[in-house]
Formats: sequence, structure tokens, C-alpha cells
Amino acid sequence: MKFKANYKIWLEYKDKPLLGEGRYALLKAIGKTDSLKKATELLKLNYKTAFNYINKIESRLGEKVIFTHKGGKNAGGYTKLTSLGRELVEKYEKAVRGFI
Repeated sequence: MKFKANYKIWLEYKDKPLLGEGRYALLKAIGKTDSLKKATELLKLNYKTAFNYINKIESRLGEKVIFTHKGGKNAGGYTKLTSLGRELVEKYEKAVRGFI
């Protein structure tokens, strides 16, 4: 028989799950693309689902993890991680490195 070790890592806030692999990937992709729409396309994730992930994180923390600027008629809009959003990405990556 072959056995394989496996684990899941997530960040918690006030004893409730906050950020796991999927939400981390979304924040990381937003940081890379500066766009929620492009991040969803990159991850092949439904836009509404991604928006709900962000809402869940922000409502749990009571703070914003992304900043969105609408571009209007001529485009130019963007979505960026706030300092808290960047901190979550870094903390998740640090937690994963601690187990590898």
C-alpha cells in the first residue's frame, strides 16, 4: 500500500475560517492582475462567486481587502489589494512555507 501525507491550511479570525487556498488564490490573482474580472478569468471562477468570497472576508474582518476604481465609459478601472489584503496573502504564504 502507498500512503500520502496531506494537509489543508487556512487562516482564521475570531475562531472562524477566513482564508483558505481558494480565497488566497483569488487575492493573489487580484494582486497580480489589478482586476477582479481578470482574476476570475485567470482562475476560471464565476465573477459572482469571487465577489461573494471578497464580501465574506471583508464582513468577517470589518475592513476592506480590495479597493475598486470604476473606469467608466473609457475603461481604466482597476481593483487593487489594500494593505490588509496584501498582509493576508503574505500571512497565508508564510503559513504554507512553515509546513513545506
